[in-house]
Amino acid sequence: MFWLVAFLFAVTVIFVAQKIWFTHWSRQGIAQFAPKFLFGDIGEVFQQRLNIGMVYAKLYEKSKHLPICGVYFSFRRFLMINDPDLVKDVLVRNFSHFYDRGMRVDESMDPLGGHLFALSGEKWKHLRTKLGPAFTSGKLKGMFPTLLKIGEVMLDHVGRNGSGMIDVRELSARYSTDIIASVGFGIETDSINNEDEIFRRMGSKFFALTLKNMFRLGSFFFFPKLLTTLRMKHVDQEVEDFIFNLVQGTMEYRESNGIVRKDMMQLLLQLRNTGAVAEDDRWDVGVSKNSKTLSLPEISAQAFVFFIAAYETSSTAMAFCLYEVAKNKTIQRKVQEELDEILSINQGKFDYESVVKMQYLDKCIKETMRKYPSPPFLNRECTKDYRIPGTNTIIKKGTIVIISTLGLQRDDQFYPNPEEFIPERFDHFEDSNSKVPYYPFGDGPRICIGMRLGQLQVKLGLALLLSRFNLALVDESQRTGELKLSPKSILLTPVDGINLKLQERNLNDCRKL
Repeated sequence: MFWLVAFLFAVTVIFVAQKIWFTHWSRQGIAQFAPKFLFGDIGEVFQQRLNIGMVYAKLYEKSKHLPICGVYFSFRRFLMINDPDLVKDVLVRNFSHFYDRGMRVDESMDPLGGHLFALSGEKWKHLRTKLGPAFTSGKLKGMFPTLLKIGEVMLDHVGRNGSGMIDVRELSARYSTDIIASVGFGIETDSINNEDEIFRRMGSKFFALTLKNMFRLGSFFFFPKLLTTLRMKHVDQEVEDFIFNLVQGTMEYRESNGIVRKDMMQLLLQLRNTGAVAEDDRWDVGVSKNSKTLSLPEISAQAFVFFIAAYETSSTAMAFCLYEVAKNKTIQRKVQEELDEILSINQGKFDYESVVKMQYLDKCIKETMRKYPSPPFLNRECTKDYRIPGTNTIIKKGTIVIISTLGLQRDDQFYPNPEEFIPERFDHFEDSNSKVPYYPFGDGPRICIGMRLGQLQVKLGLALLLSRFNLALVDESQRTGELKLSPKSILLTPVDGINLKLQERNLNDCRKL
C-alpha cells in the first residue's frame, strides 16, 4: 500500500511540475502552443520526421499572426520572434540588448569552441572588429586567383569524367573543401579528384549524421551548458589535433621561411603579430615588439570556424542553386547568356571584375539562399531586459529568442509563390533598406563575417560550371517536386545528395575555356 501511495504521489508531483513548466509563457501573458510532455513543441525532431529548422518554420506558420510566441524545446524555453519589424529591432536597431547567441564555451577545455560564431560580449566585439578588414574587396581580389585555380581543377575533373550523372552536392563539397584548405590554411589539397584527402575526411567526420554528432551539435545550439557540464568538446579529438597541428606547422613554416601568401592564414598571422589586419593591400605578417595578440588556440579556433562554415553552407548553397537552375531551363539559358556576353568581352577569361558583373547569377544565388537559408534559423540571447516597442511585454535578460529564417523567407505574404524559384524577385530588392525579411547571413553587427568570401566562391563555381556545361535533371518527374531534406541535420541537407546530368555545351554555344 505504501509503494502505491508513493508512486501516485510521485506521478502527481511530476504532472503538476511539468504543467507549471509548460505554462510558463501563458502565465507571462505570451501566446504559446500546447507542448507535449518531455518533447515540448518539437516532437517531430525527436521522432526524426523533420529537422529543427523545418519544425521552427511550421511553428512560425502557425503563429505568424502574432509578433511573438513562446516555444518549448523539450524543457528549455525560447521566444519565437515573428514580426519583421521586431526581428529588425533584435538583430540591428536594438542590438545592444541581443548581442550574444546564448552559447557557452569553456575555452580551456574546448579550445576550438572559442571562435567568432560562439564568442560573447567584449571578446567577440574585439575580435570581430580586428577581423573585419580581412574580408574587404581588396583582400577578396587578392584571393581570387587561388579560387579560380581550384575551380579550373573542378572543371577538368567534370570534363574528364565525361557527360553523365554527377552528385553536385558532393562535387560542391569537394570544391569548397579545397578552397578553404588553400585560402584558409595555405595548403594545397585535391579532394576534387581524391575523396580520401584528409581535409575532406575531417569535414565529413564533423558533419556526419551520427548520434554523437547530433547530440554535440544539438547541445551546442540549444543546451550549451550541458556540453560544459559533461566536459564534452564539440569536435572529436582527432579533428582538434588535426587543426592544431596544421595551424602551428603553417605558422612556423611561413615565419621561418619568410613566406607571404594571399590567404586567410596570412591575415590571421598579421593580426597575431601586429594587433590588426591591414586595411590596405599589405599581406606581410609584420613583427610585433610586444607579446602575440592571438594565441595558437585562438588562431586555430578562427581557422576552424572558417573551415566548417565554408565546408557546409557554401557547398549546399552551390548545390541547391545548380539543382534549381537544372529544373528551370529558361533561367539556365538566361544565366548562360549573361556568362557568354561578359566572358566574350573579357576574351573568355574569368577575373574578379568579370565575376562581380554577373548580376543575374547574383539574383539566382540570392533566390537560392532565400528558399534554402543556411542556417534555417537565428538565435540570440537577451542580454538586458527589453520592452517590446508599443507594448508592456518585457523580454527578460537571459531569454533565448529564435527567428525562423526559413519560415519568414517562405512566407507568401512577403514572397508570392514562395516554393517557386524566381530570381527576378531581386530586381528591385535592396538588402539594407527592404522591409521584406531576408536573413540568410543574419543581419546587424553579427551578420556572417565571411559572407562575401562565401558568395564569391559559390558564384565562381556556378559560373565556371554553367559556362561550360548544360544541366538537366536525372529524373524529369522531379521538375514539379521538391528535394527531400534530412530530418537529422540542423542545416538544410538533401537526402542522398543531388544527382544531375551535365553535358558539355557545343562550340557554337560557348567559348572554349
